[in-house]
Amino acid sequence: MPTRVRSAAVNGIDGLAVTVEVDISRGLPGFHLVGLPNAEVRESRQRVLAALRHSGAKVPPGRITVNLAPAGIRKEGASFDLAIALGVLAAAGNPGLGALASRYNDTLFVGELSLFGELRPVRGLLAMIMTAAAAGVSRAVVPGEQAGQARLVDGVEVVGVTSLSDTLDWLRGTFTTTAPLVVVPREVVSTATTEAMARLTALHGQPLLRKAATVAAVGRHSLLLVGPPGTGKTRLARLLGDLQPSLERSQALEVTRIHGACGVTVGESLVSQAPFRAPHHTVTRAGLVGGGSVPRPGEITLAHGGILFLDELTEFAPAVLDALREPLEDGEVSVARGADARRFPARFQLVAAMNPCRCGYLGSTERECSCSPSDRRRYEARLSGPLLDRIDLFVEVGTWQGEWRPDGSVAMPSRAAGDWREFPTTAVLSAARRRRRDLGDERRAVECVDRARRELGLSLRGADRCLGVARTLAALDGADLVAAHHVMEALEFRREAVLNTDQGMT
Repeated sequence: MPTRVRSAAVNGIDGLAVTVEVDISRGLPGFHLVGLPNAEVRESRQRVLAALRHSGAKVPPGRITVNLAPAGIRKEGASFDLAIALGVLAAAGNPGLGALASRYNDTLFVGELSLFGELRPVRGLLAMIMTAAAAGVSRAVVPGEQAGQARLVDGVEVVGVTSLSDTLDWLRGTFTTTAPLVVVPREVVSTATTEAMARLTALHGQPLLRKAATVAAVGRHSLLLVGPPGTGKTRLARLLGDLQPSLERSQALEVTRIHGACGVTVGESLVSQAPFRAPHHTVTRAGLVGGGSVPRPGEITLAHGGILFLDELTEFAPAVLDALREPLEDGEVSVARGADARRFPARFQLVAAMNPCRCGYLGSTERECSCSPSDRRRYEARLSGPLLDRIDLFVEVGTWQGEWRPDGSVAMPSRAAGDWREFPTTAVLSAARRRRRDLGDERRAVECVDRARRELGLSLRGADRCLGVARTLAALDGADLVAAHHVMEALEFRREAVLNTDQGMT
């Protein structure tokens, strides 16, 4: 008789509750899938039939019709395999499965089947379990490899199985195993703090750069590094990634859900370290912010809660870079394709690096610049003013001071060695982050920002971002309020102040 089995799929980065309806009628043998399945779902017919045969289950004769409800939403992925196989057996009157729809109405069945009946991990399981829990599901049968990840969702009993045969035995009450059904989730723990300190060689002898790195790490400010090749810009960006604090549980769940739905992490890991994404400069607009015929997240969503590093910034297509303007402001991106519109989270910290000119040696003391004035203007024009206005910290990176040894080590001057010891520890950075949330803005600081806005031509957005940097500087100083000198120091990192200094203006 017709039966229903609860399953789920991924829709963007969210889960989609799906009811698998199976009916077997008289007629020519056939297997028909309806409900807007894509090619991946349609191929489940061969996987399910082969898995049933190799699991010792008798494939019922007749016309098999499988509907994936709701029918108006496109389905993708292989997560329906297990539910379809169980639905076919229940609809055929298989012993012990006749009451599947009524007895297990609150149970979710998710998993991809191999031709031999093994259960394989699926993309986006955590998102599916979260959606199912919100819909009233109290139990989930999932691939054993992902049972730990599924157990991260409170209020859902998780059963991890490795094959279709194990699932049938569990439904009949005869499932026995010497291994625990649910595994403990494995957290991805960062060991990057030690590595971060090892990479601080890029900051020796450059106090302004060291200060900018500290401010960016505490306040999650966007940062643009400008300097000749080989001055440590990329190394500093990686350092900032290592200095990020571990994610809180709610943040870790969200990042794990996003990465799982996008296929970045499919196993049982809980992503506890903030992500660091560094797309190549040939990335398309859809690859960076999201898109495609079926809207999918881009790199900015994968960087949600972490750092998006754009190396060789001017090599990115201008249209691709300008697509970052709204996400930088709103913390999310909207992708619309026809009647399908989706919103993806995109609250990331932008860190970018670029050369000062096309040849890379403008202002270098080691090599003369070969660019003409028109070359430099064209080079600078690749970055739009509205995008630059959204960047908090502008830092010119100079040549590092020190002696390179044949064994690869670095001999630093005594003063630079002192800079190493002065860099704040991760504990100090964490305390400053907490203190920053409780700071108040002093009236004099606001007046100072307003005066600078008029004198330097800051936009309202630029003035607001300057005040945010000043708050971070005050937190690092242990102050209770933002003072005028914090604002003046923050102005040193503004693009307008750097340009005015270069032009001889005060």
